[in-house]
Amino acid sequence: MTVPSRPLFLEEGPETACIIDRQLLGWKNCGSLGAAMGIDKSTLGRVRLSGCQVRRETGDTVGGTTIEQNSKVAEAHGVHVEVHTGSNVSTPRYTAVQLQSGRGFSLAGNCSALGKKNVNHNVWVNEAAGGTLGSPSRALVYDPWSDGPEWWAWSKVLAFAAALHPWGENDPRKLGPGKFYCGIYPDTEPHVHLKFGGVRTKPFPDHQVIKSPGPGRVNVRSGPSKAYGVITTLPTGQPWAAWQYKALGGLDLGTRGWYGDHNGTAWIHESGLAGEGGTT
Repeated sequence: MTVPSRPLFLEEGPETACIIDRQLLGWKNCGSLGAAMGIDKSTLGRVRLSGCQVRRETGDTVGGTTIEQNSKVAEAHGVHVEVHTGSNVSTPRYTAVQLQSGRGFSLAGNCSALGKKNVNHNVWVNEAAGGTLGSPSRALVYDPWSDGPEWWAWSKVLAFAAALHPWGENDPRKLGPGKFYCGIYPDTEPHVHLKFGGVRTKPFPDHQVIKSPGPGRVNVRSGPSKAYGVITTLPTGQPWAAWQYKALGGLDLGTRGWYGDHNGTAWIHESGLAGEGGTT
């Protein structure tokens, strides 16, 4: 795998670094800074916004911002974000596989896991190294409260994510292990790792949208057949980039077409996708 694109590091603060409608937001902007770095990486530097520019486009000048708010700004700049919050949290394994496939993600967590105060925070996670598929040994993290990118042990990433207080720092409930509140940004590698006899999609990659053929969510499997295990589920309306297609995969709902991700480690049957066309 080639080295993923690396964005310019954006640091948070001072409070005067972002003033909108006379509101001093320089220390309440970590989520927008993470989104700005995600947009930079995803467009290979063609779109570079400051954290304050992203914040201004959210239209929110009160407190911090959410992953959903910042993802909408990214979408407005042509960057499709896979949002995992609320009841649609991601699993560490699924997120790690996406990271190892060339994608980056904006991650919400809490600084208590870093030996600091109980403060919800957001960092940009750019790439992984070492370990095994779905369980890297470390990740390159762009923490707006630091002096620059730093390699974190994957266990530190897990602890930071689990310590999040989803309902605010004053609520004692934490997200807990096995869950990620994150926004996963597009793959920036120019090639695909074809697996299971798949071929490149046309267009490449093909921008698809999750569309459940019935009630509930769509299964994402580790291979192009129902014989492979479900690694996560996605809701209708979620953007999904297809990098490869297998026409004669496992039979499901009368057809055998399956779409795979960049690394061939995540597959969705064609009945669970609505093709929009176009690259992402």
